[in-house]
Amino acid sequence: MAGSEVLLAIADGVARITLNRPAVLNAENMAWVDGLERAVDAVAAEREVRVVVVQGAGRAFCAGMDLGMLASGGMPEGFYEGQERAFRRLETIDKITIAAIHGYCIGGGLQLAIACDLRICADDAQLGLPALREGLFPGMAVHRLPPLVGIGRARRLILSGELIDGAAALAIGLVDHVVPAASFAEQTDRLVAQYRDVPVTAAIASKQLLAASLTGTFDEVLEASKPLLNACLDSPEAAAAAESWRQRRR
Repeated sequence: MAGSEVLLAIADGVARITLNRPAVLNAENMAWVDGLERAVDAVAAEREVRVVVVQGAGRAFCAGMDLGMLASGGMPEGFYEGQERAFRRLETIDKITIAAIHGYCIGGGLQLAIACDLRICADDAQLGLPALREGLFPGMAVHRLPPLVGIGRARRLILSGELIDGAAALAIGLVDHVVPAASFAEQTDRLVAQYRDVPVTAAIASKQLLAASLTGTFDEVLEASKPLLNACLDSPEAAAAAESWRQRRR
């Protein structure tokens, strides 16, 4: 579903959103943006989905904005707003979101990846924000990148437009896991399964509180945590953990 530019498949608690313009390294056009919005909205409505994986078809995750589109007609009306709306929806969805990065992950591709909770990266991937070379700024990466890598590294990545590989990205905190390119699919599936199986109520509460901590005071986050703690204590995952402890004691 979600149109041919973006595909959606759901199985075993995992939704896979596949960017599907492999002939142009999954570069963004208006149909891509619309398809991503529809896919994220569809996933949000699926209660059984615990983890959302965003991945790219073919040789790359996403090479950013389609420069052919930009050169022939400029940025389409509503493109930027739709892109940022989709990225923000993905960022705040009550699921664990994972970008599975291989090949090129540049420009809008990296902007999408850092809107996810976690990033799994092939060791030979290339990541960067070359927007300045096209006379643009890298969207809301200017907001999302500094908390991940620090303001100094964010400035360097944005102002230089340089590309870095998986190992360098891991070293600065831009990605969370680096796996060999030769076994990328298998290693990614293994990690996705680990995140799928964590207690979902506690995971979503943690995600919400981490987001709140970026702008809220300690006292504000503490108050927000209290109803979430009650929800965790009342969850079936907490009950199962308590029963497991009792069994071990016996």
